[in-house]
Amino acid sequence: MRRMTMTMLASAAMLVSACVNGTMSLPTVANDADSIATGLAAAAKDLRAANLLSAAQLVQVDNALSAVQAAASGVAMASSKTAAQPEVVQLAGAVNAMVAALSEVPTLPAPVPEILAAANVMLPVLETAVGLPAPVGGTPSAMTPAEAAHILAEQAADFRAGG
Repeated sequence: MRRMTMTMLASAAMLVSACVNGTMSLPTVANDADSIATGLAAAAKDLRAANLLSAAQLVQVDNALSAVQAAASGVAMASSKTAAQPEVVQLAGAVNAMVAALSEVPTLPAPVPEILAAANVMLPVLETAVGLPAPVGGTPSAMTPAEAAHILAEQAADFRAGG
């Protein structure tokens, strides 16, 4: 558990350092994309356990999650930031599709809203990191990119550990 916490803190520190320096390496972008995908997989697992979604909503969430995971894999396989751009665009679209699928659910169980918020905070960071224009008129968040990265890394680690 202590090693997992240290790993998460190191990941968050790397993100903060990358953001401060204005650049983020492609492996860091790929790692953050994977954390988004795995964090959203954890959210989907929590939603299934809570039994709050209709069959149609489950299909929408599953389809969006599959698209998120495919885009994150594409980012990991990209040979350059330019090659990762379409995958990051697909990742953003898939995350938005998942958020839209869940927008009609009146009460989402914790930590699902936090995971969704963290993913939305990280998307513009990844878009900028691969050279895409910064989104215009984004929703301000009280969560910093470092906090979002930490939340996603924590959720991904718990999910991978079977939590």
